[in-house]
Formats: sequence, C-alpha cells, structure tokens
Amino acid sequence: MKDMHSMRRRALDHMEAAQALLIDAGESHAALHLQAAHDIVTRIIRATPSANNRVEVDADPALVRAIGGALAVFATWMARGGIAPIDEIAGSLGIFAAAAAETSAEEGLIIGCWSAILHEASQMPNEETAD
Repeated sequence: MKDMHSMRRRALDHMEAAQALLIDAGESHAALHLQAAHDIVTRIIRATPSANNRVEVDADPALVRAIGGALAVFATWMARGGIAPIDEIAGSLGIFAAAAAETSAEEGLIIGCWSAILHEASQMPNEETAD
C-alpha cells in the first residue's frame, strides 16, 4: 500500500502547477476553486497527529487571541442585552469545538481556545457583582 502522506504531497505539487497554468490562462475563478481544494489537502497534512499523538496547529497565535478577544466583546454585549450569559456562549463554543475536531483537529483546537477565552471572560467580575 502506498504512503498517503507522500501521495498527498504529490497531489499538492500537481495542484500548484495546475493553479499556475490557470492563472496564466486568465482563469482566476477556476484557480480560486483549486486553491480551496489545495487548502483542504494542506490542512489534512498539517493536522496529522505527530509521533507523540499531538496535533500541531499552524495558526498565528496573535490572530487566534485577537479573534477570541473580539468574540468575548460580542458575548459581553449579548449577555448585557439579556440574550445569553457568557458562560453559556462559551459552553456552546466548546460543543462546537468538539464537533469541529471530528473533521479538523486544528479547527477544533482553535475553536476550543476561543471557548476557553470566553469562559475566562465569564469569570471576570462585572459592574453588577463588583462591590
């Protein structure tokens, strides 16, 4: 049986060559679709567990934290508006993270990080509980 990792690497090489041809031919729409397929295969390769069974996340930590902070701001507004408490939103994100991890370990970890950020925000004292 052939090594799936090396087969995916070969497929990526072919995709990159085909994408260059599409761009040269002025077929930008088709090149964008091919880029989406390329990104999916790249994610599969990166999200393959390492020897110690840990998934390496190839994401910018500052960007992940920035998005988590922005989600915390929106969750705070939702809580202040009486829509849902922050810890409930954090819990929902945690469930979504577990579901996302079924298809992409990397995405599951990032969404789980956002859930943890919201959980921490829910523990912060607010104006109503502060003395």
